[in-house]
Amino acid sequence: MKVISKGDFTSFVNGMIQDGSSKVVGVKEKGNAFAFGDLGTADELRLDYDVTLLPPKKYFFPQRETLLRFDRTNDSAQSVVDVEPMVIIGVHPYDIAALQQMDAVFAESNADPYYMKKREAAVIIGMNAVNTSEWNFAASMGAESVSDGYDIMLTDLGGSYAVEVGSSKGENLLLTHGAALREANGEEQAACSSYSAPVGKSLDFDAAAIPALLRAHYGNEAFWEEHSEKCLKCGSCVLVCPTCYCFDVKDEADLDLKGGERYRTWDGCLIEDFASVASGENFRGTKAARYRHRYNKKGDYLNERFGFTACVGCGRCSSQCLPDIADPVKVFNDLWAVADTKPQAIESTPAEISPGEEYSFVPRNATVVNKTAMGTTEMVLELKLDDGSELGHQPGQFVEVSAFGIGEAPISVSSSPTHRGTFELCVRKIGNVTTKLHALEVGDKVGIRGPFGVGFDTEFFKGKNLLFIAGGLGLAPLRSFFNFVLDNRADYADVKILYGCKVPGEMLFGNEVADWDARDDIDHRMTVDSCTEEDTWEGNVGVITTLIPGVDIDAEDTYCIVVGPPIMYRFVIKSLKEKGVPDDKIIVSLERRMKCGVGKCGHCQMNGIYVCQEGPVFNYADIKDVPEALE
Repeated sequence: MKVISKGDFTSFVNGMIQDGSSKVVGVKEKGNAFAFGDLGTADELRLDYDVTLLPPKKYFFPQRETLLRFDRTNDSAQSVVDVEPMVIIGVHPYDIAALQQMDAVFAESNADPYYMKKREAAVIIGMNAVNTSEWNFAASMGAESVSDGYDIMLTDLGGSYAVEVGSSKGENLLLTHGAALREANGEEQAACSSYSAPVGKSLDFDAAAIPALLRAHYGNEAFWEEHSEKCLKCGSCVLVCPTCYCFDVKDEADLDLKGGERYRTWDGCLIEDFASVASGENFRGTKAARYRHRYNKKGDYLNERFGFTACVGCGRCSSQCLPDIADPVKVFNDLWAVADTKPQAIESTPAEISPGEEYSFVPRNATVVNKTAMGTTEMVLELKLDDGSELGHQPGQFVEVSAFGIGEAPISVSSSPTHRGTFELCVRKIGNVTTKLHALEVGDKVGIRGPFGVGFDTEFFKGKNLLFIAGGLGLAPLRSFFNFVLDNRADYADVKILYGCKVPGEMLFGNEVADWDARDDIDHRMTVDSCTEEDTWEGNVGVITTLIPGVDIDAEDTYCIVVGPPIMYRFVIKSLKEKGVPDDKIIVSLERRMKCGVGKCGHCQMNGIYVCQEGPVFNYADIKDVPEALE
């Protein structure tokens, strides 16, 4: 252990500032509070602070961050990864623990280059807390001290700081700037060893019981409604949190409209429309549902995924909540108090995260080669990737489609992989991006990211009996698999398809539907919810479930593929179960707000599942007990 006098530490910091090779930031006064900010001199440092307004994650995951710049004159885009060497001084242990959690999130699977490169370029100088806020409960969360995650750690010894070096980056920084270190004497070593972080609040139980406690009370609707009643839906609690990572992605055009940028901003699950989809459904539409999700995501879902509870006890959420309902200590202690059976503490093992391949948010260019109006609000775009490659999708997967300057939208691929050279998207005109896509002409360009997600397992279904059930626009993603089956008809057994739409004029892919009737190797039935005499409709009238009783299937040996609007699923599944179809023979494709496509932004999450990565195609048996899946 080394020691540096406070005067020499001041000189060390001023030396770094004057050198200018790295930006130097630290904790400064901001009115009657504290905040991380650029240092002009070491005298601005306040290492005796209690808590900062925002966590240091803002330097690695900024409130607004440019992902790419686009040029609309030549339909090109280029990634923007803004990295500046940085030294951050005075990071408390709980914020270091939070950064380690963020590291795992952004490194997993599709590694985020924007975050990872900033982290690699930064040196963290930690500071064991001298003071603490009244809201702090880091000790209860095991985050009052850390043994790693820092490059240098300081402990206040009065007239000096004990210095622990945690990495080669920290050691090089001290050497480069000539820090006047000396060996700690016995008294100083003892003082550092006996350091104890100040305590603000505490839980009434072991934090390791939080996941089990939340699971036991997920369905306690009265508890969540009572505690969320005063929620203002402002999102302050999640926006100041050091472990929250949800974001939104938007486009902004330059004033000349020739170029612009795509950027992301902080977002949060307490904000009302966070889980809304383009068609209007909100899969977490009540305050109680959003409030519950916040606690379950941090206390259960991320624990199951990564092996840590995503709360480090900093207390920022509590201090920033105007109606005073965001305090995790109160919520968890209240849950503990009403628990008839006290769950046992279970020690979690942090997952070993090997950083995945870095993911680029820059889309590939594609050209519109054909467009076909369909139904009342749909347009089928046939696209060809400009690099000449195949899309390489599985039936049921989706892509993110860019209209630069307007935005990006997730759209299911509606053509089969057997359709080579081009691919098709069936686009419903429902928002700004899809309105722009409808206005495209042959020869125009779009951006394509993906394909994403889990589609239909075409190999698994070979030799199986298949019943396809499509409702409305659900025919688009289902068509990809259905046409694959038709193109490989000998590989599959009995094939039936039921298709329903609201009125005859909304029928999709009418020519193909007519061709189905002419085939003797499939059984096709169709219905409309309603029609008028002018429609000259001669088929069945009624919702799609009216077709199911009349279908003759071997319930134990038929896989039922169901795709349609959210409200359709519960009724179709009920009808299938009445025919004796087992849960594991029902396959569904779920709609959610796939904003990023790579499992980071949080919008598509249903309980602990990221639909953009683990779906959108699911076996019903795997999700039937997931509360947010089919609500």
